[in-house]
Amino acid sequence: MSDESLLSDDLLRQLMATGHVDILVGIPTLNNASTVVDVVRAAQSGIARYFPRARALIFNADSGSDDGTPTLVRDATTDDTGTVSASRPLRTTNRITTPYHGMPGKGSAMRVIFAVADLLSADAVVVLDPNVTSVTPDWIPALAGPVREGHADLVAPRYPRAATDAPLVTQLVRPLVRAAYGWTLSEPLMGEFGCSRPFASHCLELAVPGNGATADVDVWMATEALAKGFRPAQAALGPRLIGPSRKRPTLPDVFQQVMDAVCACLEMHDSYWPARGAADPVPCFGTLNGAVVPGPRPDVGAMAEAFARDVEALHPVLRTILSEPTLAGVTAAAATPARLVYDDDLWAATVFEFLLAYHRAVITREHVTQTLLPLYLGRTAAFLMEHASSGPATVDAAFESLCLAFERTKPSAAAQWKKA
Repeated sequence: MSDESLLSDDLLRQLMATGHVDILVGIPTLNNASTVVDVVRAAQSGIARYFPRARALIFNADSGSDDGTPTLVRDATTDDTGTVSASRPLRTTNRITTPYHGMPGKGSAMRVIFAVADLLSADAVVVLDPNVTSVTPDWIPALAGPVREGHADLVAPRYPRAATDAPLVTQLVRPLVRAAYGWTLSEPLMGEFGCSRPFASHCLELAVPGNGATADVDVWMATEALAKGFRPAQAALGPRLIGPSRKRPTLPDVFQQVMDAVCACLEMHDSYWPARGAADPVPCFGTLNGAVVPGPRPDVGAMAEAFARDVEALHPVLRTILSEPTLAGVTAAAATPARLVYDDDLWAATVFEFLLAYHRAVITREHVTQTLLPLYLGRTAAFLMEHASSGPATVDAAFESLCLAFERTKPSAAAQWKKA
């Protein structure tokens, strides 16, 4: 599919009038009226303050909002925010908002954004999540700068993480992707990122695995960059706070989507990742100096009790997925839920054995993922029992320890994967 076929005639006329841009800020939206204005204002302010000579476009790809989101994007202004520096930008930042056709979802929106970047020969692309309330003008140079300066093709975010913040990332996706792909990437589920036009053009030529939902496209872009030789980097941003949403997916739905996305990428890149060794460092630009914002404090006791019940109930299924030593370790952990300990090495072994079961389809893949969810909740409960009150340095050390456990476990799992 050519770039132009993704773009309507009216949009093409607007883009031709805009011409080449140095920076394209893409904002994919669907009913984000309560938060999108501040995101647009932050993007405008960041461009005006840090790139006053740049030709810039804020481009909104909207997936059929019915709450006025496109109008709010089009009319957003920084005149009354007080956030633009005293020096006036030397160029006007254009704004275009357009509906796109096809399947709704971030995957389709990203194809339109990348097609626009390709058509306008954008030097750097920044993509912002319209539902993030903590975005600041500083995020624009943090994500665009390493690309414009020739240091990176993909700039992933880094956020300060508390023990309770985004455990699906810190307890599962981060250590798994790091161990498998051999890069110390902190946030494979990239809510925000910057990239070069060559990387955008590369992604435009390929089909996103899955149905193009958020997890599918975010994990795919991150792992595609790592597996295909694009230069990765990270930008230290502040805390990532999410605004209200009309409808939030349930944890089982999110967990299923994320695991399906990660597994699809492992299947797609299995000529690359099994041979990777210890993780190479991904350079980080900036310093994590924002306050750590704890996520909601879950009922850890109830999670531990549920884990114990589920392990007993799922024992026949677990026997088809886990090796005898790993199953024995999980069973022993479930026997003492009040003092639950689910250590790093046991959790790493659990995850890789589930991945092998998914790869081999020992039972339906949906059931493999559903069976891993209660074990993930048990591991998360054990981690929070130990670290919910720990300071940031201790928590960061614990995150690193978990990543190293996954790296130790990966070689044997990779060898079994290749034999399957």
